[in-house]
Amino acid sequence: MTMTTPEAPPNPFATHPNEDPDHLAARQSRTDFAAQAQVIRDSRVWSDDHKTEKLAELYQAHAQEVADAYERVLARRQARLDYLNSLVPSGPDIPEGTSPADRELLLAAFRDALGKAKAASKEHRGQLLAEAERYGDASLQRAVLQHASDSGDVRLVNEWVAQAHGVSGYSDEKRQLRDALTPQSRGRGWDYKDFRTPELPPEVAKAVYS
Repeated sequence: MTMTTPEAPPNPFATHPNEDPDHLAARQSRTDFAAQAQVIRDSRVWSDDHKTEKLAELYQAHAQEVADAYERVLARRQARLDYLNSLVPSGPDIPEGTSPADRELLLAAFRDALGKAKAASKEHRGQLLAEAERYGDASLQRAVLQHASDSGDVRLVNEWVAQAHGVSGYSDEKRQLRDALTPQSRGRGWDYKDFRTPELPPEVAKAVYS
């Protein structure tokens, strides 16, 4: 049975950067900066020093707009990754307020189930998971899924997530999101094209480094 989560954040990569509002915002900021910088440079009223000050202010605003747009992109990626991570249960499910005696029982049941999962072959783990679903055995379900995740049984986890939550390509999407959240991501592809730190205007760079 498929379980849907209405509040689930969408996959950020389902929208092309050419249609993504934050990619477009960063591009618009670059366009606006270039146009406004030209107006400042063309002024016949302001002195060169005043132009440099105005360009520095304009640059700071532009750089902040680009950084803010990238932060929004990263926040959406992280929200989606957190959601995906929440889909696969693992560990003993011990509700808050459980008595010490009941806690020990739940832990024992989970340890026993985890032992079965570890001892089973890949094919048998699928059968164990089906049995857990059929009989409502939460400890066995969580144990099998945890061991499958820990041992790299991607197929079993992907199939379960697709069936239970309607999310296809679970492991590939998680990998893509994790990669896109690393600092290196800003240095390549669309992230680099749209969100790289803008270069200082030459007038400002000269004033800073001279």
